[in-house]
Amino acid sequence: MPTLDVKFFNVAFLLYFGGFAAFALYVPFRKKGISTTATVLMALGLIPQTIAIITRWINSDHVPLSNMFEYMSLMSWMAVIILLILIWRYKRPLMGSFIAPLVFMLMVTASLLPKEVSQMLVPALQSYWITIHVTLAALGSGAFVVACAVSFIYLMKVHQRDKASGIQGKSLKWWLISFVAFPVFLHIVLSIVGFDPKSTLLFHLGGVHLEGWGQLMISFGFGLPLGAIFLGVMYRRLLGQQDESHFGSNLFALTTFSMLIAGLIAGLGNTGGLFFLTERSPLRIFEFFGVMLVILWPVFFICYALLYRLKFNFVDRIEFNLDILDEINYKAITLGYPLYTVGALFAGAIWAEQAWGSFWSWDPKEVGSLIIWLFYSGFLHARYNRQWKGSKAAILAVFGFFMVLLTFFGNYFFGGQHSYA
Repeated sequence: MPTLDVKFFNVAFLLYFGGFAAFALYVPFRKKGISTTATVLMALGLIPQTIAIITRWINSDHVPLSNMFEYMSLMSWMAVIILLILIWRYKRPLMGSFIAPLVFMLMVTASLLPKEVSQMLVPALQSYWITIHVTLAALGSGAFVVACAVSFIYLMKVHQRDKASGIQGKSLKWWLISFVAFPVFLHIVLSIVGFDPKSTLLFHLGGVHLEGWGQLMISFGFGLPLGAIFLGVMYRRLLGQQDESHFGSNLFALTTFSMLIAGLIAGLGNTGGLFFLTERSPLRIFEFFGVMLVILWPVFFICYALLYRLKFNFVDRIEFNLDILDEINYKAITLGYPLYTVGALFAGAIWAEQAWGSFWSWDPKEVGSLIIWLFYSGFLHARYNRQWKGSKAAILAVFGFFMVLLTFFGNYFFGGQHSYA
């Protein structure tokens, strides 16, 4: 029987789903009534979600930030607030067509996580510094979600479709080589040399193989990041100068968005017991990558068909000023950066010293948070001193959000002192 706060969360989930569906309908029909309905549903969803957070706070007698469900819920709450502010400020409800899907993905992810209320906190969590640490980190991450969504709009908008007829075919060929042929080839090579996922060595001549899907998914998992790097290098070397239409920006946005969907579906598979490795290890994350890659194949081409091949062309209907999108991306990151800096780093270090006796312990989430902070510091430095704007800034914002997600779920794969969360 779900508790009262979970019931309110479920109501917010349904309202956000309705807002997401309405924003999706707004793209082809462009009726003011549809956009108004979508915005109202998102605003209404904010009410039960706020009540759920308050109710959980009262029932647990502490700020509800002690596990990953509560953190993800607060992150989505922040993203919805920023979405409503952007729609009010810029009078462009089309932004909701990109931000609402990410909010819905966050809510789906939160719904899959354990929702039990922690009545008795472990000693490490019995500090007001954990409240500051997690609250500001979650709010900062919510701003990074919005920056990522706006960057998707920018990367789709910058593409000039009328000049891309030849580039699209070449781009898809290299996409297939990078994400299909290359992982399959890598799996064959690892099988020949005797790859043993259960051993401490990645290459083990004559080793005992993990038979079946487990080894296949792990070897595919190695192919996912390597394939992404390979595609980027090949595209820049072979197609970069030819691509005056900026279709590469579209390809990057479409691939990363498809990866988000594939990762969500893979997460559902994880809860259903479809994964072979149960112990926390780097190999487990590669197994997850492998499952995600297999799901990515159909998802990518379904999204590609919706965007380019069907009678309704989504890209042609994106009507935004690129300077405004770039400005929103920058403002969202400048909002999230100080929140994340104070919360994830400074408050986190103080809390760690009180809880574990050390400001820094090389915990996987600590390392991930530091990398994220350095990444966004580099983003702002490049913006101020190198005038990195437009597609470069948008691509960095998308990368940053992926790093946030990887750090957030890192304890599932690497363990560490945050494993209780």
